[in-house]
This record gives sequence, C-alpha cells and structure tokens, in this order.
Amino acid sequence: MGHAETGLLWRTWGLYPRVMIATMIAEESFIDFKCPHCGEPVSFPRDCIGFARECPTCLECLVVPVGDAQVGRKLPLPITTARLVLRRLGGGDWKDLLELLADEELFRYTDGRPLEEEEVLNWLQSDSHVKLTSPGQPFYLGIQARDGGKLIGYLSLHFADPQRLQAGLNICLNRNCQRKGFALEAVRALLEFCFDGIRLHRVTALCDSRNAAACRLFEGAGLRREGELVKDKFFNGEWASTVCYAALQEEYREAAANSPAPAP
Repeated sequence: MGHAETGLLWRTWGLYPRVMIATMIAEESFIDFKCPHCGEPVSFPRDCIGFARECPTCLECLVVPVGDAQVGRKLPLPITTARLVLRRLGGGDWKDLLELLADEELFRYTDGRPLEEEEVLNWLQSDSHVKLTSPGQPFYLGIQARDGGKLIGYLSLHFADPQRLQAGLNICLNRNCQRKGFALEAVRALLEFCFDGIRLHRVTALCDSRNAAACRLFEGAGLRREGELVKDKFFNGEWASTVCYAALQEEYREAAANSPAPAP
C-alpha cells in the first residue's frame, strides 16, 4: 500500500473518534424523560432543567426534571396559601368575574372598561384553551378565597421573551376584598411559583404612578422600583406615567434566605 493510500486510510479512520465524541457530547447535553401528562418520551437540553416547556406530543406544559428523574413534573398548580387558592379559571367563575369586572372604579388607572356578561363568557371560553406556554397569550390564575370558595380576583402572567425566562405579572382584585392583605398574599405566592416553580430569571410589574395602592403592593411583595416612564400613555383625557417594578431570581432568593423563619 502506497504512502498516499496509507495517509488517506489514516485520515478516514481518524474521523470516526471525532464523530463519536461529538455524538457523545450532543447526547450528554440533553435529558430524556417521560411527559407527566401523556407518558410519551421527550428530550430537552439540560440547560432547560427546572423550566416550563411544552410536550411536543400532547402540547401540555411540563417542568423539565432535575437529575435522573424518569418523569417530568407538572406545573405546581393550584397554589394554596393560608387564605387563598390560586387556580386556573373555569366556566363556573363567570358570575364572580362579572361582579368583579362590572366595577368602573377597577379601571380608574387603566385603559380597560367594564365587561358585559357575554364578554365574560367569551373570555372564559377563550382562556380555557390557553396554556402557560401559549405564545403571546396571558396566563390567568383565579384568586379564590378558601373561606367560602368565592373568586375574588385574578392574576395574569405573560412571558416577555421567546426563551420564557422573563415574565410580567398583573393583579385584579374585587374592591370589597381590598385592604385585607389578599393582594399581597396572592402576589407573593405567584412570585414563589415564578422563581422556585418554573425558575424564571426576572419578573416585572407595571402600574400607574398615581395608583399608590399598587405601588405599595409591589414594593411590599419585594419588587424593586426600577424607574418611571413619564407621561408615556394618554387616556381619560390626560397623560399618565407608568412605574416599573422588577425582581431577579437571585434577589428573590436572597430576600427569602434573609427573611425570619415563621413562628411555630
């Protein structure tokens, strides 16, 4: 065998270890497990561990598991607190929502308006098809009082980036249930879901600068005031400013670690 043939043979065989190494690296960078909803095998990059993703088979939301878990996790919903249950909205909520959304005072600092019964029913029907991972769609959670089971408001969460690492939140609470700590309890629970449940990097909240109650709420929940957009929106015949609040995952966890332990 000539030198040229020998060199060609060496280069050809020398290619295989490189291909095998590249294949091994590619396989090691993914985690394989079963969907907790449909049971079908799925695979995601390891840097998605702990994040909410969509099963490519059944399209339901799952949380990519840690370590060698054989099955992914479902979203940690509903969320139960001392006095509240945060859960998905349902068709039976229309009466409580109509009572909530018929209040004109609720829209004092927003460009929304009170809704009629048919509009509420249509909204609930549309929302029944929305998942946390639905692109461009807010994900609503009803705020239900554990005492009596009445729906007293709702929270919304919407992703701000394609990677689903940043989200904005909003809250709407029945005026009869305000100034009782329900809003703070609900927002704190949602932040825990965001940072511990689905490992978001950053959560934001916006409110009208004149809405002192909303400013106190977000600051009380641990969000940092980042700035103010001066006279950035025009409604109800005047220019209004928007205050921006935010929290990073590391800020949230540091605050949680430094908070006093609950009394026994």
